[in-house]
Amino acid sequence: MNYDEKLNMSLLFDFYGDILTERQKEIASLSFEEDLSLREISEITGITPQGVRDALNKCKNILTDMEYKLGLLSKFSENKKNTDYIIEKLNAMKEANPLLSEEIDGIISVAEKMLD
Repeated sequence: MNYDEKLNMSLLFDFYGDILTERQKEIASLSFEEDLSLREISEITGITPQGVRDALNKCKNILTDMEYKLGLLSKFSENKKNTDYIIEKLNAMKEANPLLSEEIDGIISVAEKMLD
């Protein structure tokens, strides 16, 4: 898996990881978050490397299927892009209107909290 695929799987795991079984969560976390190899995960879990590979493929399929059905990561990414744009424009307005600085900072704070 290349870096972009690992990053995407890590994000999908953040959004949908709770639907996995405990064993699947453990294996997915070790791979997607800890970036461990199949052999390292095998040693930790006591599963053969092929078993780890099979479990990871199943996890990937479950996570990508959930994203296909629900689209939460896509929606979050779009909201983040839009919020970043709004914050950028508000900062430009703040520079042009220093008297509104405090009020604009309040709006920026609310916009940032929308993504938490």
